[in-house]
Amino acid sequence: MTKFNKIAKEVHEADTTNFYAQRGVKIHSLEVTGYKCAQYSTAEILEQIIQETTNRMNKLQQQESENEVQLQAIRGDIEEEKAMSELIQIQTMNSNAKAKMEGLAEAEKVKSFLRELSKEFSGMDDSAKIDIWKTLRKEDALRAISKGNASLYFTPNDVNLSIENHEHINKRSEKNWADDSVSDD
Repeated sequence: MTKFNKIAKEVHEADTTNFYAQRGVKIHSLEVTGYKCAQYSTAEILEQIIQETTNRMNKLQQQESENEVQLQAIRGDIEEEKAMSELIQIQTMNSNAKAKMEGLAEAEKVKSFLRELSKEFSGMDDSAKIDIWKTLRKEDALRAISKGNASLYFTPNDVNLSIENHEHINKRSEKNWADDSVSDD
């Protein structure tokens, strides 16, 4: 169908019988402006072929559009994950820097505390100084916990607690008391 004009030109140039010239017609240009099937059944088959081709092309375009949408969604997800990764890296760096600064500040507090304690109590050994520091830090921790709704549980070791049984003393006292009251009678 795309070569109709070329075919028409070749047919006109190949006309040896001078069909048009014998009839007084001079052809300046020849073009095919339309066509139609000679048989109706052929036209129906061509129409079905054309319809199927059109449907297939529409489906391909629809699939390409869906693929482009999915591709854009994937690219968006990739960009989002890259941004999240960058955010996590920055948060980690900030957290590490903050922890380092807090650690340095705490180390400076300990160093200053031990230095001042050494000035005031020159005969005190280092382990006693460290025990004092630990006790003060426990007090700070208890004060912070007491301000909230937290429940705190201590083990006997945490509070230097010992449990003693004085039941045998009480029984001996009761026996002595009972003996004393019998002898009074």
